[in-house]
Amino acid sequence: MPRRWMPVVVTAGVAVLLAGAAVITANEAGCADPGSYVRVPGGVQLVGGCLNSADLPVAPPPAPHHPSFPPPKPPTGD
Repeated sequence: MPRRWMPVVVTAGVAVLLAGAAVITANEAGCADPGSYVRVPGGVQLVGGCLNSADLPVAPPPAPHHPSFPPPKPPTGD
């Protein structure tokens, strides 16, 4: 096999290994109910699944506006 094909073969091999690891990880996740997306007024919502909202990190509160700095102006859309 010529050396010029070696990067292609190595890259394909790594891709196969990573795909196999992804399949094994998904099968071993231990979630019996993967959930489903349903249309609701205003968008789409995930119903069911193994994710609990209490497991998600809470976003920090927005920084208070400092009076010495004016609020940013919205873009004009030129």
